[in-house]
Amino acid sequence: MTRAVAYAVVSAAFATLLCGVAQRLDSLSPGLTARYAARGQAQGPGQPLLTIIEGPPWLTHLPEAWHGNAAEAFGATWSGVVVAPYEDTYVFAITSDAGASLYIDGQALVEQVDRADARFGAGQIHLTRGAHVVFVEYGHTAGAPQFDFLWARQGAPLRSVPAWALRPRRVGNARLLPSLFLSVVPIALAWTWACLLVVVGIMTAAAVFRLTKRTLEREDLWAELRWILAASLFLTLVGLWWGLPAAWVQIELTPTFVVDGLSQHFSHGWFDAYPPFHYYVLAIAISPVLLLHHFGGMDVYGEAGHTLMVAVFRLVSAAAGAGMLVAACLAGVHAFGRRAGLLGAAVFALTTPFLYYAKTANVDVPYLFWFSLSFVFYLRLLSTVRLRDFVLVALTATLAICTKDQAYGFYLLVPFAVVYRLREENRRDAIPQPLLRAFVDRRVVAAAATAALLFAACHNLLFNFDGFLNHVRFIAGPGSESYRLFEPTVAGRWALLRLTVRLVALSMGLPFFLIGVAGMIFAARTPRLRRVSLWLVLPIVSYYFGFIDVILYNYDRFVLPMCFVLAIFGGLALDALLAHGQGRRWAVALVAVSFVYTVLYAGTVDVLMVRDSRYEAQRWMAAHVGRSDLVGVTEFPELLPGLDGYRTLSIGTVPELVRERPRYFVLNADYARAATPGTPWAELLAGLEQGTLDYRVIWRFRRAAPWPWLPGAHPDLVGPREEKDVVSVLRNINPLIEVFERNEP
Repeated sequence: MTRAVAYAVVSAAFATLLCGVAQRLDSLSPGLTARYAARGQAQGPGQPLLTIIEGPPWLTHLPEAWHGNAAEAFGATWSGVVVAPYEDTYVFAITSDAGASLYIDGQALVEQVDRADARFGAGQIHLTRGAHVVFVEYGHTAGAPQFDFLWARQGAPLRSVPAWALRPRRVGNARLLPSLFLSVVPIALAWTWACLLVVVGIMTAAAVFRLTKRTLEREDLWAELRWILAASLFLTLVGLWWGLPAAWVQIELTPTFVVDGLSQHFSHGWFDAYPPFHYYVLAIAISPVLLLHHFGGMDVYGEAGHTLMVAVFRLVSAAAGAGMLVAACLAGVHAFGRRAGLLGAAVFALTTPFLYYAKTANVDVPYLFWFSLSFVFYLRLLSTVRLRDFVLVALTATLAICTKDQAYGFYLLVPFAVVYRLREENRRDAIPQPLLRAFVDRRVVAAAATAALLFAACHNLLFNFDGFLNHVRFIAGPGSESYRLFEPTVAGRWALLRLTVRLVALSMGLPFFLIGVAGMIFAARTPRLRRVSLWLVLPIVSYYFGFIDVILYNYDRFVLPMCFVLAIFGGLALDALLAHGQGRRWAVALVAVSFVYTVLYAGTVDVLMVRDSRYEAQRWMAAHVGRSDLVGVTEFPELLPGLDGYRTLSIGTVPELVRERPRYFVLNADYARAATPGTPWAELLAGLEQGTLDYRVIWRFRRAAPWPWLPGAHPDLVGPREEKDVVSVLRNINPLIEVFERNEP
């Protein structure tokens, strides 16, 4: 199989090279002749600022015409020919933010030149097979420019006219056909390459799986752990499609972020709220789709391409989640023994926020995957003090930090533990032990060099130092300042600690939280376990005081590493309970009840994701709201049902509502409760809810909890969701959706 793939790769590379050379020799480039000019000069006597061959996506050369600063008002024309592959009646359409016109063979199909409110225009024409003259004019006035040129054979859905069907000038068939052939062949090659990349990806994943399996078999863990992994993956994959193609996940990395970064080669000042490493991982994961897009085989900006890439992103998180469970098991085995490790992994698998974030494209589970690996190597380092473990800790810890900055907090106190172990090792070997010697130990130097080089490479410091500085300024300033919940006082820090403990308890469920605490107490009271327990807790103490206590706020996703370590202690407690000779049946029953309860407690995430109230809202709106009706919405689409195809308008104040007077207003009532009193947004919501703004509720729905009889269910999942300070995005699952209609006079 490997040899066959290698032959296929070589053959595809040779064919691509030949096709590339042939395309270079072809002077008839795909696309239309684009002319950009100041408003009114696109066809007028003034010289255009830029003339270039352009195809979809359109307006990509706009910054080039104005040297990076496009004018507010400008005109653009595209001229050439469109090639009809079959004789038939075709529908051509223009979507734009402003006026546009379209002519095929001199016949006007769309005429909206002077309409500033134009959004869509279409017309149909019967075309013979071959090339037909096309002319498009577009006039932009203000705001973000938007333009697309679409077509369809009669009865088929409209799609963007592909680049292969466009040429900048009319030529004879003898010249046109070879050019068309050279445009279509790359699409076939792109599909070949995409399939090869998928095969290589599957083979790589299979190799990682085999390596992991062999490692677990050597530790005598595979027979039991595989069932824990299978059950966890099932819970993770259920609801993976949540919201798609709409965007219901907050702060989820979307393909737009990755594609934008790639367009700048993650250089030249590019930065985002998160470090770049996971962007690299996701770019590799969707490379087959990006390749198809480059050659016109798939549109990454279309619904299908976008949905596919988000699904791939979420599968990457699911794989990282499975890796975390393996790491939790290995860490537990190293610290407390085989059965304790297996039980600890099972406990963590049922952590409620973990179930959510392992099926979304947020960076939280990926960065914790690297942290969990570093945690295993850290425990092994303190046991063996081998050079390999020093390097592996440095490597995985750096990747964790380069995936999400807050991971730095885990490693602030780790050097003290390492230095202590090195000095202890030196004493055992009768080596002089000045403190400085530990810091210049070759193993420490190797780890530091590994971390420094990898950090520089991940952040692309050589070609993107300005982007790195901008990222640091953002996370140290606007990226964190506005979120602070507590004051930097003794009372404020005490309230933060109480919130943290509460979030850990809510995340794990009360039974496993208490079991984890019992495991910590048991370890502290057992002399042979005190040392390793201190090593386990040290990174979490470092994380709390180095990060949480600095930013002075907390979310449930921030306590996931605390749940990870507490689950390992929970495995110890369960192991000790099951090993107790007397009352073993009662112990087994207690453990079984704890797991069943937590499966229901955490599994509520999956049930409510699959049965989210917004699915019902979408069905209700499809039956009752017209596509031409104006619908008022909030500025956060991830909180609302999918509204593509409706005329929507973001409204945030009472004057805006009075001025625009949408027929309907769609509201996430759970989110509305968190509005700050006295703000314009809160006044708008109060007016809607109280019926003082000439609107009335005509539909209200939220799916009931799947097992209302379960005691102590997660409040952010089952309600009442009345807290002003939102510390969990779980409350965004299955929200209360209200639809208001304007009162008719």
